[in-house]
Amino acid sequence: MIPTARTYFVYPECIDGRKSFNGLAGIVRDELQSDPAGGDVFVFLSRSKQSIKLLFWEHGGFVIYYKRMDNGRFEVPPQRADGQSSHISEIQLLQIIRGIQFQKEKQRACTSKKKLKLEQ
Repeated sequence: MIPTARTYFVYPECIDGRKSFNGLAGIVRDELQSDPAGGDVFVFLSRSKQSIKLLFWEHGGFVIYYKRMDNGRFEVPPQRADGQSSHISEIQLLQIIRGIQFQKEKQRACTSKKKLKLEQ
């Protein structure tokens, strides 16, 4: 079960899929400068992006959620410009796990005048 109401971070680089508890916790501690047992959820993708691992602390121990896609690849929202880990929402995490693809958002022109005419 994936923990809810937490802070979720996507690691900006692909990892060796063989990494387990100690390896992933080491990345969180050494590279992300975070406490892996602090309650946050850390999301890691394999090089092929066919597998995903979530590392989090729960009730006195680490938990790894692991999923591998038979067809397709996991896709994450675009990374931050500075290359640091990205904070994502719980909804985005569920979309990633379900294999939903993210599209680049386009900004629409303001149509407030049209809305006002429709409401009158």
